[in-house]
Amino acid sequence: MNNKKKCYLCDGTGKFKKPKDEDAFEKAFDRYDQLSDFISMGEARERALNDVGFTLIACPMCGGSGEANQ
Repeated sequence: MNNKKKCYLCDGTGKFKKPKDEDAFEKAFDRYDQLSDFISMGEARERALNDVGFTLIACPMCGGSGEANQ
């Protein structure tokens, strides 16, 4: 049985979506955050990332393993 927990930052994928433009991402995220009664924080992040573009990198929290460091 596998007792390892998945990384919370990459949701166990080992990949992290890094915004291409951090300032534009923050502005887009804040705009979507105003709709928080209608969308979740995760959805606001995804929408902001899609607006500004992103690069997939190895997750900085788990090093790309997808497993939580304990």
